[in-house]
Amino acid sequence: MDEITLDDLRELTEKNGIDPDQLSAIAEADGLPEDLRAAMADILGDLTIFGQALDEKGR
Repeated sequence: MDEITLDDLRELTEKNGIDPDQLSAIAEADGLPEDLRAAMADILGDLTIFGQALDEKGR
């Protein structure tokens, strides 16, 4: 993921009471297979886009 997406994800997790560092540690864990890490990145990216859309709608 690029830095902008990671920053957006950190902000979204903090808004929802999730520790962004813990989420990043899980995403970067060496024990996860590459395909699972890729799936997590896709899902987290989707959540970021969804969060941005909600922010835009709320403005």
